[in-house]
Amino acid sequence: MTKKIGKYKPIKTFIMKKSLVILSVAALAFVGCNKNGGNDKIKPLDATLEFKDASVELVYGEPTTIEATAVTEATLDRIVLKAVKKSGETYEAIGEEQAYEQKGLEISAEFFADSKEMTDVELTLVAGQQSKAFYLPAKVMGELKGTAWINDAVTLYADNKVAHNLNDNVTYPVENTGAGSDTKSFFSMHGVKIGDKVEHILSLNELLAVDGLNASMCWLNCLEKTDAQPKADGSMTYIGSQRGYMFSGCRNASLGGGTTGRQCDIANYSGHQIMDEKIDYDFSFAVVNGSWIGEKYDEAKYKLVDRIWLSAGESAETNLEKIKTFWALKKIQEELDNSKLGVEENPTSLGGKTYLRRWAEAGHTSKKPLVEGFRAGDYIIIRSERKEEVSGEKISKYYYGIVQVLQLPDDSATFVENEDKSKKYIDQEKAYDLFMKPSYFAVKTQCEILK
Repeated sequence: MTKKIGKYKPIKTFIMKKSLVILSVAALAFVGCNKNGGNDKIKPLDATLEFKDASVELVYGEPTTIEATAVTEATLDRIVLKAVKKSGETYEAIGEEQAYEQKGLEISAEFFADSKEMTDVELTLVAGQQSKAFYLPAKVMGELKGTAWINDAVTLYADNKVAHNLNDNVTYPVENTGAGSDTKSFFSMHGVKIGDKVEHILSLNELLAVDGLNASMCWLNCLEKTDAQPKADGSMTYIGSQRGYMFSGCRNASLGGGTTGRQCDIANYSGHQIMDEKIDYDFSFAVVNGSWIGEKYDEAKYKLVDRIWLSAGESAETNLEKIKTFWALKKIQEELDNSKLGVEENPTSLGGKTYLRRWAEAGHTSKKPLVEGFRAGDYIIIRSERKEEVSGEKISKYYYGIVQVLQLPDDSATFVENEDKSKKYIDQEKAYDLFMKPSYFAVKTQCEILK
């Protein structure tokens, strides 16, 4: 399990961020050193460079290995690649710097095409305070296959029952009316445009405004049926076999299921509701537990997901960062779900469900043993299947992401035992304490480019 620092930050994230800060400072020192004059000024490097190829064809958003041989008496310490656009005899930078350490004179570096307008790849040799740039003609083809989103501080809340005519006809006597909710309990893998910004963490009210567009999953506390009026004695209709925190896909059948209990979320609110034809319908989860799970622990799989998580970077704000994150997360499909790529010999299949419970069989009527589903430090792989029409045929395109569970509310005080002490379960009255508590996650995911 990933060790935590402070409130909920993984220690490896802290180390990576610290390393990135050091690299950023070094980069700024390199860029700014020619402003001070004297010994800090960048000097021309006496060098020549021969590219392996006279020109290259690049695919937008994908990496290509640039190979070359340098000739210089100086000791190279790094190279910097950048997309540039030639105009006459000058070159304008239109891409972001992609820097690598360099030892020796043989160069082999991965370059991501991060601009469709580029005409050349600029490769700068750097030796201490000396540098020299060389240019490789390039042609860029294709379109981006998607984008990416990263957030290491996602906070979700299990929402209270939302008052509606379905469950409170005294307060809301008119059919299809209700209170709505501003609680951030929903996640959208592809995002929802709100104003000029794409949001991924959403409330019921925000989803109702777009009839559930791109809603992927809901974080909730399974407790009761939320489309039933209170009984004459004031008691509620509790769910019997399942209880406690869970993720649910946003299909009407999932949210409104008898062991989920969010019928109030899929109700009609003055003509708006979460609709199956609008949501991220083919969305699923696959949990990857840490070593706490014991005999079921798949060390190789966990470490693979951990490597993909780290390779996906810590930010997806710039175009290049989004491209690199999207590319890194492709490994999920290539390594864990390549049956979707048409691999026939020893294919891998991620599987997945439309719900994922913190505890299974945690209700008072369940006769099965209590089972823990996930805890802090675990990873959850998310997958979305989107269908697009090509030449009259519907083709599936898959998007992948990883959720890291950082910190969950302590639910230990909600458990009780039955009379013969043969079964532990979450008490229905104590379960009310689980609503509206913050739960913390980190997310790195591919996304469809919104039109």
